[in-house]
Amino acid sequence: MEKFLAKTFAGLEEILSEELLSLGAQNCCILNRAVQFEGDLNLLYRANYYSRISLRIFLQIKEFTFEDNDSFYKEIRSVEAEKYLKSNGTLAISATTHNSIFSTPLFASVLAKDAICDRFRDLYKERPSVDKESPDVQFHIHIFGENAILYLDSSGESLHKRGYKVSTHPAPINEVVAAAMLKLTEWKKDCDVIDFMCGSGTLLIEAAMAGLNIPAGFYRSHYGFFSWLTFDHELWKKIKDEAVIEDDIPIDFYGSDISGRYLGMAKANIAEARLSDFIHLKKTDMSLSKPQRTPALVIINPPYGERLELVNPSLFYKEIGDTLKKNYTDCTAWIISSDFEALKHIGLRATRKFSLYNGPLACKLLKFELYKGKKQ
Repeated sequence: MEKFLAKTFAGLEEILSEELLSLGAQNCCILNRAVQFEGDLNLLYRANYYSRISLRIFLQIKEFTFEDNDSFYKEIRSVEAEKYLKSNGTLAISATTHNSIFSTPLFASVLAKDAICDRFRDLYKERPSVDKESPDVQFHIHIFGENAILYLDSSGESLHKRGYKVSTHPAPINEVVAAAMLKLTEWKKDCDVIDFMCGSGTLLIEAAMAGLNIPAGFYRSHYGFFSWLTFDHELWKKIKDEAVIEDDIPIDFYGSDISGRYLGMAKANIAEARLSDFIHLKKTDMSLSKPQRTPALVIINPPYGERLELVNPSLFYKEIGDTLKKNYTDCTAWIISSDFEALKHIGLRATRKFSLYNGPLACKLLKFELYKGKKQ
């Protein structure tokens, strides 16, 4: 049993823990923006490939206490880094510190780098070199007071980079946040999904991937653990082959936007994900959008006024509410926004509320049940 740490955004820790348990994780412990869990190498690969809510997965390789620079150096130097890294390979080390003896995280990471490289020099008469862009092995040290944990970053690039984005919206929603929104709606894959301000298509692509059972990492070509000396090619192939991807489902995904430019971005990303047969796009104003059939799940990420300027946010959000009331009877709508004041002008009563982050922005995710007349 190994110890792992999965990072995510604030507010998503609980659903990440549930997801990891479903993948076979044991002894999950919810932390701030992370979940600690236990499992084997199989689980490490599975979590990277299947988790939709994780940003990074770390393998813990040493936990220790230290008193000063010298004892910190000795503890790091005792780590058998040669199990993962070639003597002529490349490495990078990052650090986070809190109430520690180190004046900066940079000093801690440089001292750790020296300890690891000195070990290689003594063992093999050569040292690995530093490559901050694409190292063979990425180390991370978390230091809290006199306690330290040394991790290996198994993911490489952040797991929100699924591999299907060829065109990026100026105010995108993070893929992990989009997947988490869908999870929070408790959608059962039993109705159409609609996004009438779809931008570059992230919400629709994440919904289609979930609906078709496409793993989160299906489009990615590289993970950090590929470069480890312990990488098991056969086990990795076996885990990928476990996915049972659907090729025919009785629901559809509909996206629209008033901007032809943004719709072009969505079309390019959907084509890259090979989902054009499932996601249908149309250029139209939201007030003219309607479901093909009901009930349907409406899920939108309207502009917040942060990166896309809104002349009158209150009026714009009122138009969203009017569109939902007029055109989407018998549907359920979910809206995420960081503009809490504008959200008040939707004109509908939210039946559920979640607090989460889209990148650095604190947001509310609200649920609206749309009925004709009054709910009895």
